[in-house]
Amino acid sequence: MPTSLLEVFPREIRDQIYTFVLASSSRAVTLSPWTVEIASSLSLLRTCKQIQRECKEIIWHHNGLSLREPTQLFHKFKGLAKHRHVRRIRQLKICMELLDRDELEWISASMKALGDWCRSGRLESITITTAWERPRGVDEFKEILSLRKYGESLDGRLYQDSSTWTRMVVNTGWPRFSHWGKQGWLREMLLDLSGIDELLKEIHHSFGGMMYVDGRLCYRDLVQIEAPNLDPRNGEIRVLP
Repeated sequence: MPTSLLEVFPREIRDQIYTFVLASSSRAVTLSPWTVEIASSLSLLRTCKQIQRECKEIIWHHNGLSLREPTQLFHKFKGLAKHRHVRRIRQLKICMELLDRDELEWISASMKALGDWCRSGRLESITITTAWERPRGVDEFKEILSLRKYGESLDGRLYQDSSTWTRMVVNTGWPRFSHWGKQGWLREMLLDLSGIDELLKEIHHSFGGMMYVDGRLCYRDLVQIEAPNLDPRNGEIRVLP
């Protein structure tokens, strides 16, 4: 008698089983460590490569990412804008682990707090960047270790900022809650590229000015110059308000 799930049940029945396991009652994926949804997803996705592929579409079909409005990162940026030394900052760099739809939605909702910062301070450029494939230097490696050790938790991510006289760098990352790591899980299983163009447009409309996507001028003064083509793993968004 066959005992494998793949041998016993046809694809339609397997999809029903996957949905029962992966779909949450709230219809939302909770992006905090050690939630039941995350634990179930990881254990099932790690069964074998075929089940991994079959589950890939099930998760986002039945669950959406629900962001609180305003986000904790929004409050963080809002609070920073009140400090006198922050008003000297001319360049803000935000380092992400991924730039797909859900991470851009988080950033887009949070960056609305930077509007007052631009008006009351000297903020001249905002750069959002990620670098999965690029080799990282010793300094960047030390920043990652510092983020893991001293970073605070905002919206289920790690957050840490550091600043000089005119420049601030914000590092964000996913907490590692297992040896396999959520970073790899998100990159390989749940990379979602839908709606990225609309989110980029939304970010641009929050600031106006010019927006460069991977070095190309895509928006200027609320007008699209070129269709954006963002690399979610190795991309960069640069806003000049």
